[in-house]
Amino acid sequence: MTAPQSPITKNNNTTLTDTFSAKDIISLYKQQLDIDVSRFFTSPSFYLFRCNDTGYRFYYPEGLDGDGKFYEALQNKLGKEYYHTWKFENQLAFDEIKPGDKVLDIGCGIGNFLIRAKEKTNNVVGLELNQNAVNVCRQKDLTVFNEMIQEHAATHEDYYDVVCMFQVLEHIYDVKDFLEASLKVLKRGGKIIIGVPNNEPYFLGYDKYCTLNLPPHHMGLWNKDVFKQLEDLFNLALLKTEYDTSGRIMAEAYLRAKYISNVKSLPGRHSVKEKLLMATIGLVTLPLTIIKKIIKGIHGSHIASVFEKK
Repeated sequence: MTAPQSPITKNNNTTLTDTFSAKDIISLYKQQLDIDVSRFFTSPSFYLFRCNDTGYRFYYPEGLDGDGKFYEALQNKLGKEYYHTWKFENQLAFDEIKPGDKVLDIGCGIGNFLIRAKEKTNNVVGLELNQNAVNVCRQKDLTVFNEMIQEHAATHEDYYDVVCMFQVLEHIYDVKDFLEASLKVLKRGGKIIIGVPNNEPYFLGYDKYCTLNLPPHHMGLWNKDVFKQLEDLFNLALLKTEYDTSGRIMAEAYLRAKYISNVKSLPGRHSVKEKLLMATIGLVTLPLTIIKKIIKGIHGSHIASVFEKK
C-alpha cells in the first residue's frame, strides 16, 4: 500500500501501524450502541497510520468520519451523557476570556460552554453540525450556525479573540484544512483552546477496540507531543497544556486490564464474564499503576492546550 498523506502535514512520511476489519467495527457499533455505521465503510478493511514528522496517528482512508445524522443518533442513544455539562478544558478556556471578547465555540453541542461564556461577554457564537443540538441552542437564545468552520471563515477573517474546540479535533480527518480555517477567523494575538482525548498509553492508547475511539466517531489520536508540533506547523505559540486529573489511577488500571483481556465492549456494557476477567487482571494492573504514578506520574484521560496566534 502506498503511504497516504498525513492529514496534519500533507506529506507522505507516514507508516502503517495497524489494520482493522470494517465488519468487526460495524458489529461493535450495532451491538453496543444499536447504530448502523455500515454506510461509512466501502472496503473490508481500514487502517491506522502514523505521521512520522509529528507522531500523530490517523485512520485511513479519508471519508470514514461521521455525518450529522450519525451524531444525532449518538445524541439520541447517549443523551446527556454525550454532551458533558462542564469539563476541565471548558474552565481553561473560560479563564482566557476577557470582557468584550468575541468568542467562537466550534462544535458547541447544546451550548453549555456558550451559556457560561456569556457571563463575561455577549459576543459568543457557536458552530454545530448536529441539527438537533443547533435547535436546542437556539431555544436557549444562543447564536449558533449549522455550518463548517471553512464556510464560517469565508466571512469572518480575523474576527474572533478566542476560538475554542472541545472534543472536536479528534473527529476531523483533514486536520490541516480545519486548523487553518480555525486560525483564519482568529485575530493575531488571539487564543485558540483545543481539548481532545489523551491517547497516551494507557488512556485510550492501547484500547484498540474502544468503539467511540474508532471511525466514524474518531479519525485521529492525539497526545501532548503532537500538540507541541502544532507550534511550527501553524505559526502558534503554545502557552500551556493541562490534563484532566479525575480518576487517573483507576482509569489507567482499568484500561490496562481491558487491553490485556482483549475485552471489546464499552464501559458499562461489559458482560459478567468480562467483568470477572478484568477484575482478576486488575489485581495485577492496579498495583502496577500505583507504582507507575509514584515513579513517573500519570496523565489524565483528556488533554487541553492554549495557543496564541503569532
